[in-house]
Amino acid sequence: MSGRLAWSVADRAPALREAARAGVDVLVIGGGITGAGVLRDAASRGLRALLVERSDFASGTSSYSSKMVHGGLRYLAQGQFGTTRESVRERDLLMRQLPNLVRPVPFLLPAFEGGKLPLWMVRAALGTYSAMAGFRKSSRFRMLSRQAIADYAPSLRREGLRGAGVYTDGQVDDARLVIETLKSARHLGAEAANHAELVALEHDGKGRIRGALVRDRLSGEDHRIAASVTVNAAGPGVEGVRGIDRPETKQKLRPAKGVHVVIPRERIPLEGVVSFEGSDGRNVFAAPYDDVILLGTTDSFTDQVRDPVVTIDEVHYLLSAGNDAFPGLALTTNDVRCVFAGVRPLVASDDDESPESSVSRDDHVEVEDSGLITVSGGKLTTYRAMGERVVDLAVRGLPAERRAEAGRSRTAELPLREDDFPLEEFQAALAARTSIPEPALSNLVRSHGLAAEAILDGASEAEARTIGESRFLYAELRHGLEYECAASLCDLLQRRVRVAIFSIGQGLAQLDELSRVAAEVAGWDEARTREETRRYIEVVRHRYQIQAPERRDSAAAA
Repeated sequence: MSGRLAWSVADRAPALREAARAGVDVLVIGGGITGAGVLRDAASRGLRALLVERSDFASGTSSYSSKMVHGGLRYLAQGQFGTTRESVRERDLLMRQLPNLVRPVPFLLPAFEGGKLPLWMVRAALGTYSAMAGFRKSSRFRMLSRQAIADYAPSLRREGLRGAGVYTDGQVDDARLVIETLKSARHLGAEAANHAELVALEHDGKGRIRGALVRDRLSGEDHRIAASVTVNAAGPGVEGVRGIDRPETKQKLRPAKGVHVVIPRERIPLEGVVSFEGSDGRNVFAAPYDDVILLGTTDSFTDQVRDPVVTIDEVHYLLSAGNDAFPGLALTTNDVRCVFAGVRPLVASDDDESPESSVSRDDHVEVEDSGLITVSGGKLTTYRAMGERVVDLAVRGLPAERRAEAGRSRTAELPLREDDFPLEEFQAALAARTSIPEPALSNLVRSHGLAAEAILDGASEAEARTIGESRFLYAELRHGLEYECAASLCDLLQRRVRVAIFSIGQGLAQLDELSRVAAEVAGWDEARTREETRRYIEVVRHRYQIQAPERRDSAAAA
């Protein structure tokens, strides 16, 4: 699978009409990583499957995560051994299936005098973690001397430092993982439509769901789609879908907001991720990601399920934690390139007083009386396994004939894309043909795999340039519109090409050129182009810039 199967916004309407005409075995509500995993698993079994997403794919939690593919070491302390064991297995599988997109990253766990983790506990935790992974190479660890710690993180606080352990986890562009999963599902025969909203669920005489009314938000056209099984994978929005099914349903979700601050990498020199404690004892980390550092994350229950904002207090908390861990750097808001927040769809525990950080990250799958399958909780790392479990349940709800025809899950053995090529050789071959800077070329290959060659071949001279000083190319805009179903400038710059998070100034200095290139490919007129530009500026100000104190209430209400 080269990833070059055409998929533009024009393909959405025919897919919705065909689903309305023929019906589907499985209808998936929600286009984040969980929904994408369910769709791909269903397609791998030969089922007719359709995913609908009211906004854009990965527009919620799945593009605002910490970008970690990790084995869940922190969950050992909470006794979540099953979560850790599954996370390690799925992390290793992802790194095998997508070796160029999912990158290994070293992770430092220091022990400070008086901290929650004394040195003996660090050693014991890493030893247990390695044992649960079967002592595989990917889960080996080593304890570092004070000099080795200084080499790894030269600015890390020395006062009270008793030692540290280092192990390996993974790192990934979360939105890119969603898109690659959806493209793989389409290769296997499924369909997906963004900007398609669930309006109603339709029940038979016994109260069982037998389909849905879905509205194409781009055209306004409604589609009645018969479905044998409907899966609610709407992330933080699962309660809204459950409410459509049963308006009196008691809420079972405890959404938690996680805030991240993006800082230029040169401000915190690191060889890999460093974990440390905030002022309240919560886990905080500084994670290098290309040319930036992600400093995060907060963990607080929230009612900002859609479009959460980042307040100055949250930024001060993270900067204060960073300054405590790296004294002498004097981090301030002037160092902040941008901010972003995601909402984790955590499942409520019986103890309403339990702190946010202790709520289980295990996924929770429930079959409602109506037959609606609701999946909540879980982690980016374990999305494939979640999808397999959900479709196992979905198959039981199919008519006998279709149930007999359904195959087994093949997602553990099918590659997400052709990613087993030698990275350095392929990149060197492309470098011989172009003058694109190495960081941008490396990002292109890691993000798009073998499709990078076709992206460059189809690019005009004007498109084969970097967007400002970023690692992104204008040519990636064309690819996002023609092959990844981007419907707007926000879809492109937030999720297909990660300009909003990783480019200086969120690409606003290049916005006229970005809008022009996108308009030429998409065929937008002047009025549409102005509206796309205006909307992107609005989103940047709301989602990626710090909200002033006087704007908190109105921003949260929005």
